[in-house]
Amino acid sequence: MGKRRKKTWAFTLALVALGFIAGAAIAVVGLRYIGFEKAAPRRPNVSVPPQARVAPERAPAPHEAPPAEEEPQPGPAIVPPRPKLAVVIDDMGPELGKVRELLKLGEPVTVAVMPKMRFSREVAGEARAGGLDVIVHMPMEPKDTDGHNPGNGALLVAMTDEEVAYLLEDGFKSVPGAIGLNNHMGSRFTEDPEKMRVVLMAVKDRGFLFLDSRTSSGTVGGALAREMKVRSAERNVFLDNKRDVDYIKGQLMEAAMIAKKHGKAVAIGHPYPETIRALREAFPGLEGVELVRLSEIAE
Repeated sequence: MGKRRKKTWAFTLALVALGFIAGAAIAVVGLRYIGFEKAAPRRPNVSVPPQARVAPERAPAPHEAPPAEEEPQPGPAIVPPRPKLAVVIDDMGPELGKVRELLKLGEPVTVAVMPKMRFSREVAGEARAGGLDVIVHMPMEPKDTDGHNPGNGALLVAMTDEEVAYLLEDGFKSVPGAIGLNNHMGSRFTEDPEKMRVVLMAVKDRGFLFLDSRTSSGTVGGALAREMKVRSAERNVFLDNKRDVDYIKGQLMEAAMIAKKHGKAVAIGHPYPETIRALREAFPGLEGVELVRLSEIAE
């Protein structure tokens, strides 16, 4: 009987202990669910204005290359103007075939036609039709009248201003389509300021240009033309003082050198067979200068 009670009591104690443990576990679980366990503090719900939101700067990935800077594009190339050379052929008018030979050169030579010659009008017309400049090659008084006859209709220092103006008008009419005038001979006449003023006024009134052939170192033509605001140019080289092909080629090269140095030059020649041959052979190899009409040089 005593042993049975002991077993019953031990069993009861075990049940009580087990119940106590189970109750404690249930209590702990219950406390977690009803919020007695300390919770982490929550961040207040504060809205950030859109302008205050700054996106974080994204660093380029290691394999990404930084954007290449655009290289500046070169502008249009500036090409300096080429030196200009005008070749003028004097004493045209007595023959018609010479202008046709000049046209075959295929270059813009300028034709100086003497007035009142047999073919003055025809030469001027064919030259203009071929795209060449035409000027009046006006006879003027030289210093040495014995060795140099300027021909009929020449301007003389002893003439009145009215006589000079009349001969100029007559000369212009016989060379239709002319755009200017240069002197044939005239070493004496071009040194006379009073007479040259009459000539240049007639040239200016027609809107023409004046080429001073510089047959005298004492000429006043060029300086007076600039003073009177007449478009003008001056001869730099005579091509054919010697009627020799090689000499003429050398003179043409000299004119080209002057053009390269000063930007422009004027060479005067005559319709000799040697001159035309020299031009035909030398023009294709003339480098570094541009062959132009006289009107492209006069200022």
